[in-house]
Amino acid sequence: MDDYNTNVVFSNKHQISLKLPKEYWNSALDLLLSKGFYKRDVANAFLSLTDGNNFINFYSSGVLLIQGKDAQILKEEILKLVKLERVVVGCDEAGKGDVFGPLVLCCCILKPENFEKVLSLSPKDSKKIKDEELFRKIQALENLVEFRCIFLSPKELNQIYKEKPNLNRILDWGYLRLIKEVLKEYPDAKVTVDAYSHRNPFGSLASFEHKAEEKVEVACASMKARYEFLKWLKAHNLPKGASLEVMQMARRMLNQKNYEDFVKAFFLK
Repeated sequence: MDDYNTNVVFSNKHQISLKLPKEYWNSALDLLLSKGFYKRDVANAFLSLTDGNNFINFYSSGVLLIQGKDAQILKEEILKLVKLERVVVGCDEAGKGDVFGPLVLCCCILKPENFEKVLSLSPKDSKKIKDEELFRKIQALENLVEFRCIFLSPKELNQIYKEKPNLNRILDWGYLRLIKEVLKEYPDAKVTVDAYSHRNPFGSLASFEHKAEEKVEVACASMKARYEFLKWLKAHNLPKGASLEVMQMARRMLNQKNYEDFVKAFFLK
């Protein structure tokens, strides 16, 4: 999202990133066209508009980049188009594909009164955000939404895996527990889980959608889960991922008595 191809350099106050759900894109486009904006071609942007002084790029991730002296005014006008009628809940996980570290499942509860403020933080799928930005934003998010998470340490996960040797079925179990807990408190909430298999294991309790991180509430859950996962790795000075180098490091730990406290042992079988 760095290739926004303008010849103008703006200060931070004249450049704003905003998460806008795609169902509001047409309304935002109509608003901007009525204000004299016109379309232009910009590499990597799904859609780009300018009025000659301000520039707005729509990205496929749902992020809007607003640049120009009227950036703040344009942001406020676009946000007026956005309404959330009820509580929405998004769920995502982190650590599933990593040799070291926990499996973290999180659900984010987003209420209508905080919807605009959360959009202003431009939450993203945690796989598309740098760790430094994630750590900066998470505290602000925690002040605006509620998180419910299940944190399975490597030791706990290894034990569960012996009884239930399929990560997707473990995710089914964990998310069902979280969803029921959330719906008990917010029975009218709309719940969306980022899909990790082809079938919806939750029936009518939740929507099961691929690429659901485009939804604001799921992006927030993704960021929280990733934050908790990275915080654990940092505390134990262990690497991310499942590269050959990481696998070799994990195998060297096999002789340690407590290696299952740090390694997802089933990765090494």
